Amino acid sequence: MRTSFHSHHEPTCAICKKHCRSLDSLREHLIGPLPKQECKNIFATRGCKFCLAIFDSSYSQRLHQERCQFSPVNSGLLARFANLGIRDGSTVIDSGRTRGSGAIALACKYVGGGSDGSMDICAKVCLIDEGENVIFYSYVKPVTAVTNYR
Repeated sequence: MRTSFHSHHEPTCAICKKHCRSLDSLREHLIGPLPKQECKNIFATRGCKFCLAIFDSSYSQRLHQERCQFSPVNSGLLARFANLGIRDGSTVIDSGRTRGSGAIALACKYVGGGSDGSMDICAKVCLIDEGENVIFYSYVKPVTAVTNYR
């Protein structure tokens, strides 16, 4: 059997523990055109359609989904960074709540740009806290044309 080298930062299906390369591939695994049926059924009743988390009950899922950081209602940059407790000079982004200090990891995926594709251009950004939880995940639209998707 082949050894797989999965990163701890890759999204994992909370139901069957399958590793996915991105949140988009996890979304396809749960609700895509050909989802795994068991995962699809559980996700339909207890899963958050924004952050793809699975909850103990449909009630806790509804409570979470109303204030999920990935929901379209909270899609502004300040709302996404509110969980970090970032202060911007005189502005307190997290509305005054304080949070314990902790480490955050930043991961970027690059594509090639320029005429020969040798210039590194950031295409995806992910912030992860100490507990391996995804805080922020977004694609970045490059300013210059992408010539090598690597």
